[in-house]
Amino acid sequence: MVNLEKKVVGIDVSSKFLTISFKNAQNQEIVMNIGNLKKDILSCLKKLDQKDYKIVVEATGSYSSKILYYAYSKGFDVYQVNPLTIKKYAEVRNLISKTDDEDAKLIRDFGEKMEICPFEPKKENLEFLEQELNLLQDLEQEKARFSLKLKSLRQKARLNKEVVKHYETLINNLQKEIEKLLKRLPKLEDEELQENKTLLKSINGIGEKTSLLLLVATNHFKSFEHSKSVSKYFGVAPRMYHSGNKKITIGKCRTTKEYIRSVLFICSWSAVKCNPQCKALYERILEKGKCKKLALIAVCNKLLRQAFGIIKSKNKYQLDFAK
Repeated sequence: MVNLEKKVVGIDVSSKFLTISFKNAQNQEIVMNIGNLKKDILSCLKKLDQKDYKIVVEATGSYSSKILYYAYSKGFDVYQVNPLTIKKYAEVRNLISKTDDEDAKLIRDFGEKMEICPFEPKKENLEFLEQELNLLQDLEQEKARFSLKLKSLRQKARLNKEVVKHYETLINNLQKEIEKLLKRLPKLEDEELQENKTLLKSINGIGEKTSLLLLVATNHFKSFEHSKSVSKYFGVAPRMYHSGNKKITIGKCRTTKEYIRSVLFICSWSAVKCNPQCKALYERILEKGKCKKLALIAVCNKLLRQAFGIIKSKNKYQLDFAK
């Protein structure tokens, strides 16, 4: 049953403004706009009582982080909703208009009628690690981009040495920044992260970088109750379409976390060689005539399921566990 003891505050988020919908003590519907700034958010929260209201926010990445953090720190029950869920909910209700006010009302209505998992913020060190890992991704991509440009440039018949020198300087500077960043990462790791990272690295196919990325992205898998949810979150869950006589495998559900998915794909190369369960799955799919890429994505799914099970059970990976 949905908890109706508290009234719902629905919040639609944009980069500059928050559109807030709630019902006051007289049960009158209120819709208001405030700035997406710390002072405006705290001022608005002061007008609401934690005992009477709970906050439901549409997830919009960094734009929604302030309202989620400040509402949680003030003692409110806070819930975060996927924008795609709200979009589908609007379709179910046959709504054709889309404005910020209507979206805020819709989010409030969703919070009143549906069960939602409570929002739990990441620890400060995980927040900082996530930002560092995003920076690492950007630096590595820039280095790869400049390296490819330099490689292409060196094929020219007449070569400008000054341009080559400039590219080499950029690549060297990026490499130095990457090395500095990698030295900062261990300083942000707490005991829980180190223990869970050791557990994940016991899986054949998952190394230092991948284990860190998975733990930071999933908040130690605390936000997930089932391994299937993890697969969907990282976009490696298979999609099926069965209707009447039609049976179509659409492919994998590409949702989010593209960078981590690409890292997992690289992990699958070694997993099919040294991870018995992954190897058996890979060979079984190839025997059915499926392509290698599909089989490797299935291995990524398998690795995520193994990671989820190991973190939840707090036991290291065992080769003969199935036996």
